[in-house]
Amino acid sequence: MSLRFHSLRNAYRCPYGYHLALWITGTSLNVVSLLGAIIGIGIVAKNGILMLDFVKHLRAEGLSLEEALVRSGRRRLRPVLMTSMAAALGMLPLAYGIGSGADMLKPLAIAVIGALCISVLLSLIATPTAYFLMMRLGRKNKVS
Repeated sequence: MSLRFHSLRNAYRCPYGYHLALWITGTSLNVVSLLGAIIGIGIVAKNGILMLDFVKHLRAEGLSLEEALVRSGRRRLRPVLMTSMAAALGMLPLAYGIGSGADMLKPLAIAVIGALCISVLLSLIATPTAYFLMMRLGRKNKVS
């Protein structure tokens, strides 16, 4: 994935969210919560692939970078939010500790919810912005 998008910066936003969620809830950091962070990173990486792949598709059709980013954001906003909300809402019963064995998986649910909340907000704003800046910087380096 880093070869495709030239960066793993989007995936590194997840730890901030899951650390914050674990700290707020007073949940310990353990192997299960780290697994939740990995799940969050996977979902956020998929969201970035959806968004930037559509940008590349629109650029191939001849749209400017700015227009492609705006259209991609509009077109992919709903799938990104639906996927992330479905994952987060699906983890709520575990996060509340409802059901048998929920105490063991509670850190996983809290980590996934925290990672998704922070990462989705940042991905919808920071991913297009970072892509725009990287493409502009690449053009300036090619010109000079």
